[in-house]
Amino acid sequence: MSTMTLRKRISLVAVSALSVGLLSVVTPQSANAAATDADNVNANVTTGVALATASSAVGSVGLLAQSGEGTTQTAVLLSTGAINVWLAAPASGSTGTATITGGTFTLVNSGGTISGTGAASATAGTSATAFGVVAKPSSGSTKMVINLYTSTPTVDTLTARVTVTVVATSVYNTYAPTYSYARWGAGDGSETAVTDATANNYTTSTGLRLKGVVALVDAYGNQLTTANTGLLTATVTAGAKVNLNSASADGTTTFDSQAVTGTVVPFNIIQSDADVPWNGTVTFSFDGTVIATKTGTITGEVATVTVSTPKIGAVSGANAESALIAYADAKGNVVYPTSGTTAVSASLNAKVTGMTVGTYPIEGVTGKISTTCATSGAATGLQMQHLNSSGTTILSNKWDSGCSTAPYTVTGSWDKASYTPGSIATLTLSYKDIYGNLSNAYDSIAVSAANTTMTITGAPSTAPVTAIGNDKPSGVTGNKTYQFVVGTTEGDFVAVVVPTEIVENNSKQTNLSLPYSVKAGTASVSNADVLKSIVALIASINKQIQALQKLILKR
Repeated sequence: MSTMTLRKRISLVAVSALSVGLLSVVTPQSANAAATDADNVNANVTTGVALATASSAVGSVGLLAQSGEGTTQTAVLLSTGAINVWLAAPASGSTGTATITGGTFTLVNSGGTISGTGAASATAGTSATAFGVVAKPSSGSTKMVINLYTSTPTVDTLTARVTVTVVATSVYNTYAPTYSYARWGAGDGSETAVTDATANNYTTSTGLRLKGVVALVDAYGNQLTTANTGLLTATVTAGAKVNLNSASADGTTTFDSQAVTGTVVPFNIIQSDADVPWNGTVTFSFDGTVIATKTGTITGEVATVTVSTPKIGAVSGANAESALIAYADAKGNVVYPTSGTTAVSASLNAKVTGMTVGTYPIEGVTGKISTTCATSGAATGLQMQHLNSSGTTILSNKWDSGCSTAPYTVTGSWDKASYTPGSIATLTLSYKDIYGNLSNAYDSIAVSAANTTMTITGAPSTAPVTAIGNDKPSGVTGNKTYQFVVGTTEGDFVAVVVPTEIVENNSKQTNLSLPYSVKAGTASVSNADVLKSIVALIASINKQIQALQKLILKR
């Protein structure tokens, strides 16, 4: 069960006295609510009553907090309080039983019995009926553990466990900065740690609001009531306006305040000036103590258009993704327009006759440009433009591309003439169309209509690409590259490229023979070379000895 639901379910009270059968309480925060099967802990009673029975309808007293389900439930209870726990009616033939440590059972529902040393056990009187007990802490106890079982004559099955922290004094309704929080979300009280960390909740686009809530809570996670006198404030950095206590009405300044209301307080942030981006923070404080500082972004209108990774288009082809396109505002935030981008007509020519945004970018999806090609040839200075709703026009960077027909010729080269064993060899195949222009990035270079495949034999070693698939030239270079791991055998070799489809398109195209060498990084030394060096060294030493003898004789 969610924290929000728990807060609504539990009425919080402070016990002032515990006398014979009478628990006296102050007025709780909200009316008592019936517990569900998953709770196993009843909320506080709304008035002082004598707890004559224990069942799913009897409330606890002095219960300060409760959370969890099943066997991992926790609660906080005043040492002068009492807690009612219960089980829904088990199946026929089963009864409810309970054990406690750190406390005693004081009441059991009708027909049940309390037994064990220090009233530490309780048993239901009849089967298939709801089973409830009331427990209070032992003197000096700081923790109680209550186990609830569904029992048959032979098996006790643990159904629920409530670990109760016992406190001498209550800090209910006392402001606790550590537990208070602000979260991004819908501004309706549904905010969680997950919504707070979701980018869509702290980032939005021009003209829209960022929303969330701020909550003042005590150390038990309960929201403060109006019994607290204090002021909640919100301050945003320049460029935005904040409204505290509303998720929908626009603020008027960078500051707003709100008295404590006993519920989460919604807020929203909007740009100070339309279309101007805001990257900033909002700081929440209670009586001058900072609760939280949150960072948010409201993007502005498009300020830059960037086109990248262009490709040569195919003549008379549907050239989708012929380039990538991205948008940003004046602060560099990514912007996601859905329309308004067209080609700069003056940049079009006889080769590239049209350009459109085939796919506008969205979060996780790259924007793509599509082009229309009329004839083969290079095209320079291509450009796009974007029209903002404010009426401003933003020009993209210029780029060079072009158009061509299918690959017609191919040449190849290695990046080196010689390689050392284990190094990487890169083979570049360069393609051109029938007009001599660099080949386009859309027509296949590898697989023919007969499904034959271009192959490379005699390569340096088993390559990452051993059989070439349905490959195409890349970008605006007309090239395609392949890498190979060079083997350990030294010598001179020749790789043969069989460009099947190119040969089918152009009968004059022949296979490519590309020589290369494999040589060790350091040359080997023979025994003869070693012996020759030793003889030369001895001769040199003898000469030096003779020279030294002559010098001594002269003296």
